[in-house]
Amino acid sequence: MFNTRTHPRLTATIAAVTVGLVLAAWPAISPVLVAWLKKNFEPLIANTSLWRISGTFCQNQWEKVYDWYGGNAYLLGTLGSTNVYGLTFLVLNSLYLYMDITGRPAALVKYKIQPDVNAPPVDHSILRKVALQLPITSLVTFVSICLAWPILMWRGCTFGRELPSFWRVLVDFPALMLAEEAGFYFSHRILHHPYLYKRVHKKHHELTAPFSIAAPYAYPIENVFSGVLPPLLGPLVTGCHVSTIWLFGCYGLYITVTDHSGYDLPFNFRSPEFHDFHHAKFNSNFGVYGWLDRLLGTDSAYRQSKVAARHSLQNGITPPSDIIRKSDKKRN
Repeated sequence: MFNTRTHPRLTATIAAVTVGLVLAAWPAISPVLVAWLKKNFEPLIANTSLWRISGTFCQNQWEKVYDWYGGNAYLLGTLGSTNVYGLTFLVLNSLYLYMDITGRPAALVKYKIQPDVNAPPVDHSILRKVALQLPITSLVTFVSICLAWPILMWRGCTFGRELPSFWRVLVDFPALMLAEEAGFYFSHRILHHPYLYKRVHKKHHELTAPFSIAAPYAYPIENVFSGVLPPLLGPLVTGCHVSTIWLFGCYGLYITVTDHSGYDLPFNFRSPEFHDFHHAKFNSNFGVYGWLDRLLGTDSAYRQSKVAARHSLQNGITPPSDIIRKSDKKRN
């Protein structure tokens, strides 16, 4: 039987080629999927008030944004993206930053994943060091977007006044996720090569227990290579509408901020345990969604740890540290 551990390079090559073939075929497959969804599912909901009102509302709001930028495709893609992502990052970080600075409210601080490392209130010198990096990261990201957007326009990404259909967005999202997973997983693993880790990626790993505002704390070259480029691979494949790119970008920011928050809050749609374990142990869990980690066996240490057990048990309001203690008692 083929073993991913004994043939890691071959397995990684096969995985990369397979993902590449799927994404290459996606532009041909997606119109068929959109037509099938529209034919089989839209008649079931097309006459409901929720469908009509939500569609009209989204279209009206998009037209206001579209007119704000004068319908200019380049301004929508560059300034528009920067404004949307910047505001999203600030909003998502607001609660976590307040908790890290003040150590309140206690009802939420108790959900700290590693309560003994960077416990709130976080040392102000650490926060200051991370905050000073943010303007540099923002500038580098903006320049990268400005350079990348002409390529997306050349690819055929749409920037029109009319929003894409719900079905088109639904079909585009899996391709965007798969492309980001592949791009981030392989770029991240490359950054963990001893030569690059020591010179580049180690800065991001200074924090073995991360906090949300430190998500982009890294050298500029890493932010471009592993932060900006992977989410743009999907739009290059799908040629999707700029609104879909924004929607997926905001979703990606939610994942990034949550994964680096250091808190496993009960109302989160996604648990940060997977990536927090990567910061604690360094050599496991390289991907965004964990698909390639599972396929290539790079999450084995995680799956055998107490953290994975805690993750699977986290289905209520019990703090993570208490779940570990209860789990230990049951084993004993």
